[in-house]
Amino acid sequence: MYFVAITFLMMVVVLAVFVGLLFIVNHYQLLAPEKEGHLFPLYFIIFLSLVIGATLSFFVGKRILLPIGNLRQAMSKVSKGDFTVQLDEQQQMEDVEELYHDFNVMVKELSSIETLRNDFVSTVSHEFKTPIATIKGYVQLLQNEELSKEERQIYLERMLDGTHQLTHLTDNILKLSKLENQGIGLDFQYFRLDEQIREVILFLQPKWEQLNLSLDLDLPWTEYYGNEEFLYQVWLNLMDNAIKYSRKNSNIRVYLKNDNAGQTIMISDEGIGMTEDVADRIFDKFYQSDTSRKTKGNGLGLALAKQIIELHHGTIKVNSSPNKGSNFKIFLPSNLKNS
Repeated sequence: MYFVAITFLMMVVVLAVFVGLLFIVNHYQLLAPEKEGHLFPLYFIIFLSLVIGATLSFFVGKRILLPIGNLRQAMSKVSKGDFTVQLDEQQQMEDVEELYHDFNVMVKELSSIETLRNDFVSTVSHEFKTPIATIKGYVQLLQNEELSKEERQIYLERMLDGTHQLTHLTDNILKLSKLENQGIGLDFQYFRLDEQIREVILFLQPKWEQLNLSLDLDLPWTEYYGNEEFLYQVWLNLMDNAIKYSRKNSNIRVYLKNDNAGQTIMISDEGIGMTEDVADRIFDKFYQSDTSRKTKGNGLGLALAKQIIELHHGTIKVNSSPNKGSNFKIFLPSNLKNS
């Protein structure tokens, strides 16, 4: 708006000068036909108006083009990979302030994306390298002809665990890629949401029985319209995490509530919990709070779950405190078919 106002004001000033000069000429009859050289004042008026207009245009144009030049230089640096560039947002023109502010925000976002990209490459390389190195190590051990049958069996089982870890990692990467590229073009249908969650719990029964966990279930009859395959993956990831981080002889609660707005699912455990910083990043790809990687996993499960929930126009949140467990709350809107 500031640029428009300046341009308009410049035109008004030039027009006012031109009209004023015409008034003077007319008042003193400088263009009277009987006067010799009567066209000279007219030429002078036109010339003077052009000079004034050009002068105003030069100064106003310089005022406008200077910040644009600064912006162009900054964009050139960003294009070369310099994401530390920031422009001074304290400007006399409001439009320039807004433009510089938007540029600074954009550069910060690009810097974050670049950091995430570097972290992604580093982490995924580590995730693949670890099981591959493990398998390689056991292959070398198996070359020892003095190994007993029991030792060979143990090493083979550990190699199999490594291949399962690689398969699981590849599986999740492919699923994330499919979701990112396919968007909401998924196969949606009606299915029993409560029964699906029960199926996941039964599937994981050996794990929670091994820790002697108690499960408190409140799963009323619920029919839902969504992608059955991917939502199964959500409950599998959340329940597997709840079991994985629970203490022995503790309790896990799974709660499903229906109302006019949609379905609310809560999965709570009494496990190790997490800090606020960890909770803020827990849905990032490949993020693991356990930096030592003593806990099995690849940091993709919750990122996958979040993306699936968002494809259903829902939300997923976590409330957690260290040593007090975690509570995951998922909301799925009921009007998805009409959205």
